[in-house]
Amino acid sequence: MKAIITSAILGILLILGACGTSVHMTGTWKAPEAPASGFHNILVAAITSNLAAKQSVETQMMADLQKHGVVAGRSVDIFPPKFNPLDEKDKTAATEKITSQGYNAVLTVSLIRKESELRYVPGTVGYAPYPAYGWYGGFWRYYGYMYGSLYSPGYYTTDKTYFLESNLYDLSDGGKLVWSGQSETYNPGSLESFAKAYAARVSDALQQSGLLK
Repeated sequence: MKAIITSAILGILLILGACGTSVHMTGTWKAPEAPASGFHNILVAAITSNLAAKQSVETQMMADLQKHGVVAGRSVDIFPPKFNPLDEKDKTAATEKITSQGYNAVLTVSLIRKESELRYVPGTVGYAPYPAYGWYGGFWRYYGYMYGSLYSPGYYTTDKTYFLESNLYDLSDGGKLVWSGQSETYNPGSLESFAKAYAARVSDALQQSGLLK
């Protein structure tokens, strides 16, 4: 019985692991005057002070855009480590680099809200009635087997929901917003799994909107 329960638990964990992170697009908007030809050179810019998150999201988004035939790049390769968008010198230098490398659009990614909720997960106990398992038929056999072997105690866990927004700006039209997409992610398995799922969902949404050339 212990082996059966252990195998079942491992199976569930493997299934959950295989599922990865799910990203749900809650809404998108496209400017009526967005270029019908779409964009071919896009710079990805994740707006966050967390360097690991920035690199992961930008790298995955760049890779997915490239799968759609787009020439894409990362802001971490253009903006210096201490880049300050509020500093005119930094902004001018960054603009010159973006222009010189041929980018005609910028796709930003930003976290707009995070919600946390404490939830209690009740304990569980395995059950298999007699005579499926012989140890049910005798008091001491049952008592000895059940004692501390099958019960899984309850525990508290924190569920986290992340709300993100991606905006596409047309650099050939003064940096005008031409597309925006909002999404929510529930309990992401890891930064890597989130980045992959988010990049795939956003790039597909851009493709469906006719904005990838």
